[in-house]
Amino acid sequence: MANRIVTMLCSGFGLGFYIPGLLAANAFNRLGIPTEVLVFESFMVQDKMDHIVDSKNAYHHNFALANLSARMPIDIRQSIDEAKVNQLLERWEAEDRREFISLSGHWVYILDLYRQMMHPKRIHLDLLYVDSDLAPSWKSLKKFHPAYNAPYYDARLYDTAKMEIRYEIPVSSNVPSSFNERKRRLVVHGGGWGMGTYQSKIPELAEAGYGLDIVAYDLKEGKPDHTHRYWMNDPAWCAWVKGVNGLHEFPPYCEITQEATIRHDMKPDNHWLFDIASEAMAIVAKPGAGTLIDSLAAGIPLILLEPFGSHEQSNYELWETLGYGISYERWKESGFAAEVLESMHERIISRPVTGKNYVDHYCSRIALANG
Repeated sequence: MANRIVTMLCSGFGLGFYIPGLLAANAFNRLGIPTEVLVFESFMVQDKMDHIVDSKNAYHHNFALANLSARMPIDIRQSIDEAKVNQLLERWEAEDRREFISLSGHWVYILDLYRQMMHPKRIHLDLLYVDSDLAPSWKSLKKFHPAYNAPYYDARLYDTAKMEIRYEIPVSSNVPSSFNERKRRLVVHGGGWGMGTYQSKIPELAEAGYGLDIVAYDLKEGKPDHTHRYWMNDPAWCAWVKGVNGLHEFPPYCEITQEATIRHDMKPDNHWLFDIASEAMAIVAKPGAGTLIDSLAAGIPLILLEPFGSHEQSNYELWETLGYGISYERWKESGFAAEVLESMHERIISRPVTGKNYVDHYCSRIALANG
């Protein structure tokens, strides 16, 4: 297995289907296993790709529209650029690619074609569900291809029947800071696409005496002062456009200060927001897949805002049941008490983690299969 390439199949529709793929790729690389990260949108026809940015802007400004879209199944096959996909499949065949991990249901149509090309050789595809229920790409796939997972392996990070965490995506080898070491600050954001009700909470949170690290959707939203900092992904960056080194990377980012906008290079090991969250007392956000991963890795509780789609509703219920998160309304009733946050922090850092590393699980299972 050490000489084989694990192909990480991501999506740019929200960073929750992109950042975890890069994190997993880094973990494989640390084990000496090479990887390649690909993003589905790179293999769409151009007009469909151009429309994604319009959707992103619309969903940022209209969360009800975003939630409506999450319930509408889409047959993504109409958007696939067949010429690009054929070139990709020919390259995979020439390189004898066998090991794949997909974070998006959209890739399964392409993997089905590749599996037919490789017959009777066997490929190994993990369908990696980073939410606790099916996200829209998986639901659409299931509608148009009900038995999509029959030839593949369902890799679920969370077990909602047992309300437990099965596996985790490794982020950092650092031990999370203790609660007493943390700043009296909160991270406030709307996920990778800046969706949801997070902006409406800023005045109350500021009045409660917390410093805020707010992720802006665009530069115009930045209104920094002596207690509130504004950050954002570099607006020139796009998940499905490779960096100057020809690879997909974590996004570069900006800090919006009162004097200027300061641009920073991307961090090689994780998303820049993780470092900021690691110093804060809580994240105030909808419960997206990437936010759950940050919560576990940084030992930081979630103040749960209105979810996007039924998959995030399931995430909401899981985190609340585990005691790793609390609804914004309930925390508000406590008077925005720091003691509530400390209790959740302690639950997170005391969770069992032995045997939970997803990358280790994949390596041991595929090595046995190859043997």
